[in-house]
Amino acid sequence: MIYLNPAGLAPFHHDVQQEISRTLETFSHLLYAEAGIQHYRDTLQRCRRTIADWLTLNDEQRLAFLPNTTTACSLVLSRINWKPGNAILTTTHENSTILNEIEKLRDRGVRIITLDPDAPSGFLPALERTLDEQPVQAIVISHVSHFDGRIFPITTIQDLAQSHHTQLIVDGAQAIGHIPVSFQEISPYAYFFPGHKWCTGPMGTGALIIGKDGHQETQPYWAGYELGTQNIGLIAGFAKACHLKAQTSSNNQILEEFREEWKVCLRPNPGIRTIEWDGPHAPGILSFVCLDEPTEQTMHTLSTTQSLAWKTLTHPSYPSNLSIRVSWTTDTPGIDIRSTLALFTSLSNE
Repeated sequence: MIYLNPAGLAPFHHDVQQEISRTLETFSHLLYAEAGIQHYRDTLQRCRRTIADWLTLNDEQRLAFLPNTTTACSLVLSRINWKPGNAILTTTHENSTILNEIEKLRDRGVRIITLDPDAPSGFLPALERTLDEQPVQAIVISHVSHFDGRIFPITTIQDLAQSHHTQLIVDGAQAIGHIPVSFQEISPYAYFFPGHKWCTGPMGTGALIIGKDGHQETQPYWAGYELGTQNIGLIAGFAKACHLKAQTSSNNQILEEFREEWKVCLRPNPGIRTIEWDGPHAPGILSFVCLDEPTEQTMHTLSTTQSLAWKTLTHPSYPSNLSIRVSWTTDTPGIDIRSTLALFTSLSNE
């Protein structure tokens, strides 16, 4: 199999699996004896500190462990004191599970405003105009679009949100571990991300960074979000994956080179169009749309016969067509990418 979907689920390092097993083995001998409880607490704090250091988060108590981004989003939205007539703003590029959580707010009388981020030159003025025209309680937006890898200008959006007294909630699922993110530079109301994508950690892990506006002074930041007993084995594996990421300097230049090779390869094919906007893109993602049914059928056949694992989707800009997202990391074998590109080149020459 040629695997081109780490944006959905990334393979994790053998050291991560070992850390999960070692942590659970140690805890199995202690359980909930006094020493076991202390070990449980110490493990969580150590993991919290490891990930916070990687993210340049100056207070690890602002980091809560959660099993996935959908749970994080649900909890964050539930902590806001919504009133009938309040408004929440989002975009057409959010993950369907996040949109489902937003949609539930309609039952509480909350209005949902959805913007189409067609280009930075059009999206940012539309966002500012919307905030000027009416009070908006919260903005929920991805840092990087899962549809096509476009990077949203979070710093600028944060400035707009703060100037309009709006809470900014960021889905970092396609950002953390993929593009540089520093919490010295951004401080939204909430920022969440999973462990199993670009962090290359285990499934069932994730983190929520709680902004100072979302904190109750009577308890640690994380205490209101970490509900019940945590799986310290998986969390230890998550922290180990982040530690490995921190030790390995990210070489986005290699990812960018692969992305350019994909664009050059796809360009001659009249049945395919690369999906981009005129702003920045994350280097490990490229999406393209099939413009006709024969091309769609060819992609299905290619995926099946060549064992290509990629993400098929319906892109907001092309709702009637099949779109495909390919993604890669520095661990993706270069021969896999280039052999796939050779297949596309042969198609263009037919």
